[in-house]
Amino acid sequence: MANINAGSAEGGSAPEPQGEPEGRGDSKTRILIAVIGGAAIVTAAIVAALLGRSPDGSPPSGRSDPCDLNRLGDFWNQPPSQRYNQVLFADLLRPRVYSAVSPDSNPEVSVKGQLNLNVPAGQVLYLIRRPDPKTKDQEGNPGNNRFYPATPVTPTSAGCGEDANRPVGYPGVKGIGQTYMLVLVGRDQAAQFPADRKSGTWDGYSHNQWRAINTIDVMSFYISTA
Repeated sequence: MANINAGSAEGGSAPEPQGEPEGRGDSKTRILIAVIGGAAIVTAAIVAALLGRSPDGSPPSGRSDPCDLNRLGDFWNQPPSQRYNQVLFADLLRPRVYSAVSPDSNPEVSVKGQLNLNVPAGQVLYLIRRPDPKTKDQEGNPGNNRFYPATPVTPTSAGCGEDANRPVGYPGVKGIGQTYMLVLVGRDQAAQFPADRKSGTWDGYSHNQWRAINTIDVMSFYISTA
């Protein structure tokens, strides 16, 4: 009877190990490595797409920059002190905003950005301006810290939105900083804003008046005109 015990008597040889024939195991190892490598590439591409970046970390292509924010000129800047509602954007890409200010004594402010936000039915996304009371115009007058509704904003399906060439206020206002706010308001309130602006005595909303208006803060950012 053949000896099948690995600890056979002296002079006997141990049987060949069972398993894949020589060469086949190496082939499977190479296939497994290739599959793992392919999966890693796909995963990196998915993560990069979610972050708005190329897999190699290079600047986004036109497809991942639908608002052309990476192609703006040198006079466009990302405003400091950008704050956004972390609850609204918990599962969304954080918003991106750029601004440009003309050098006039009554500067014009332009803003462009990407805001991937689904505006709820019955709500309007509205741009609000608030002059900074800690800054002064060319005559030494401080900002009045009142709330001025500027315009409704309707982002495209890609989240692109802009407000171009909006005068800050009056000749000599240069130097007054502006806090820009994006808020959600009901349609009725959005319709009331332009009606209030037409009032001859109206000059923005005071802090108490603004608090009485039902709004949801979406984001804010600061623009210097100095």
